[in-house]
Amino acid sequence: MPSSKTRIAIVGGGVAGLVVARHVVAKLNTYSLILFEQTDQIGGTWVYTDETDLDKHELLIHSSMYKNLRTNIPKEIMAIPDFPFQDLGGPSFVHHSVIRKYLMSYAKHFNLYPYVKLNTLVKRVEPKVLRNGRTLWMVTYESLETKTEITNIFDAVVLCNGHYTIGRIPHIPGIESFCGRCIHSHQYRIPEVYTGKKVCILGASWSGIDIAMEVSQYADKIYLSHNLSEQLNSKISNNIEQKSGVESIQGNTFTFRDGSTVEVDDFIYCTGYEFTYPFMSAKVEIRTDNDHVEPIYKHLVHMDYTSLFFMGLPALVIPFPMFHIQAQYILGILEERIKLPSSQQMREEYEIEKKSLLDQGILLRHINKLKDRQWAYYDQLATVANVAGFPPVIKKVMDHVFQMRDIDFTTYKNYQYRIIDGENFSVSYCKPC
Repeated sequence: MPSSKTRIAIVGGGVAGLVVARHVVAKLNTYSLILFEQTDQIGGTWVYTDETDLDKHELLIHSSMYKNLRTNIPKEIMAIPDFPFQDLGGPSFVHHSVIRKYLMSYAKHFNLYPYVKLNTLVKRVEPKVLRNGRTLWMVTYESLETKTEITNIFDAVVLCNGHYTIGRIPHIPGIESFCGRCIHSHQYRIPEVYTGKKVCILGASWSGIDIAMEVSQYADKIYLSHNLSEQLNSKISNNIEQKSGVESIQGNTFTFRDGSTVEVDDFIYCTGYEFTYPFMSAKVEIRTDNDHVEPIYKHLVHMDYTSLFFMGLPALVIPFPMFHIQAQYILGILEERIKLPSSQQMREEYEIEKKSLLDQGILLRHINKLKDRQWAYYDQLATVANVAGFPPVIKKVMDHVFQMRDIDFTTYKNYQYRIIDGENFSVSYCKPC
């Protein structure tokens, strides 16, 4: 007998997967749920491990978390809206272990653990279109402990498998001649191994700057190489020198695009990550090249298969609260409270938006970096889903964080923020211990 409940499969037990599960579990009269997690614990990228290569099941280490990482967003606005942090005092930019404990508390509070299959690898997700036009999903998964393989049928699939596992490594002529230590930021864990070294870090986004600042406390010299249109003006450590992109490498000599050369002992790629969905059937069109995923409507819904959802695509956002809104938008679609345009209309709407962004000079690979566009995105989804959006104070705090970061990379995480109400916040500067 067909199930009267809508059967949902969630792939991945990180923050996005847990948030979707929380909203599904609140409606167990309507839904049944399995959340698949390939590791032995929930938390996704927030689960720290010293390992950098393969796990005990010979799978790639999922997390890119490094040992000393602190959040780059204050916990006061990072919290999932219906589950604030218990410690309202203390620092705003917290160590990753605090976030991990927070997520475990979230899962316990909303009773998510009974619906999680740990040590379970999703191997294939295959659509099956019925005669009436409805799509079912055949999800094949393997227990990594017993090696047994099972296929179950679902009505909807939510992909929350993250994208901080497969590092993007651009080819640099001569890299094979470099004999120093060479890693992607995915493998970076501790700064002490760079003591007394000359280190080139390629990439000056969040992780590149964060790692450069940390390694600079031990290294003799950091060359922060990037192709940003202009130099970073924020205060950085005295032993960090900005350079243009790496043009070529010969042995330990790095040549930059401005023609200058330096001798380098160690090299770290902070060049971002690939979006990968290795389990997805070839029947489902997905383009993931150039740090860009298509054809996805509202950064969330596959335009041809509207019961297939992609979490975690937008960057430069406040992710936990965004997932909270996205999850409710997804359920609005499944419950037919939200009427999507036709596949053709979605594509036309998307292409118009994409052309507008490209015409503004935004590169294709930066379209998912919402930053200033994030607020309109949240408001749009929340309005359509008929749920609470972000109160104005969230943007005000985030604007202050960016302002302080743009002034001084070395101190912006020393500020403490307190939310007063939906409009107002207080901030104080606290010297680190």
